[in-house]
Amino acid sequence: MIRLANILLLILSCTFLTQAQPDDDLQGPGPGKGPGRQRILEKMEAMRVAFLTNRLDLTTDESTRFWPLYNEYSRKRRELRIDQFDEKRALKRDQNLSEEDSKRALENQMQLQEQELTLKKNYYEKFKAILPAQKLAKLEPAEMEFNREVIRKLKERRERRMGGGMRDRR
Repeated sequence: MIRLANILLLILSCTFLTQAQPDDDLQGPGPGKGPGRQRILEKMEAMRVAFLTNRLDLTTDESTRFWPLYNEYSRKRRELRIDQFDEKRALKRDQNLSEEDSKRALENQMQLQEQELTLKKNYYEKFKAILPAQKLAKLEPAEMEFNREVIRKLKERRERRMGGGMRDRR
């Protein structure tokens, strides 16, 4: 019964992603900002929850205990990735770095990657207290599958908006 409810929730969530959003939803104080963007992010998060809950076959008890911890993990991981992105962007901008600055930048990159791995190890230990190893082993592949699916749907949506995309240009 829970599995059926999860599948139903996933299907309903997917319909939100496939519906085209009006362009003015994405307008606001700046590009990609505003209330439309927030709604899209909330829908995406609901879809992620439904997708991962289904793929991991979480029980109600597991789900109740897992999601607050996973959300905390995701927030911290996102913060680290933002730092990594900022570091890489700074390197691209300053292509004429001295040898010393280049070494420092490489060290910073390595430290951020080590921090991300440490974070992952710590949270996976916490996840093991909630989920059996069989379900936890499915987490990362399910995350990657969800991300691929979102990217695929976004590409399809962009192609529809552009009138068929590259196929019409041949």
